[in-house]
Amino acid sequence: METALSTTQKTIAIENRILHAAKCQKCGAKMYPRSLLKTHLDRHQRRHDWFVTELRKLQYTMEHMRDLS
Repeated sequence: METALSTTQKTIAIENRILHAAKCQKCGAKMYPRSLLKTHLDRHQRRHDWFVTELRKLQYTMEHMRDLS
């Protein structure tokens, strides 16, 4: 006996509802339901912003270390 999940990988059925997947282009994760994709992409953006901020701090520190030598 096959389940609905094994026949198609882009939909799942829960309590007589079919949820279609949305795939994240950055990491390849599948989101069920599609409405969760926006919050997932927002998290990618926040992490990117955090990374850029930390990189700027490091660059600033390195520049000042060069000035001291």
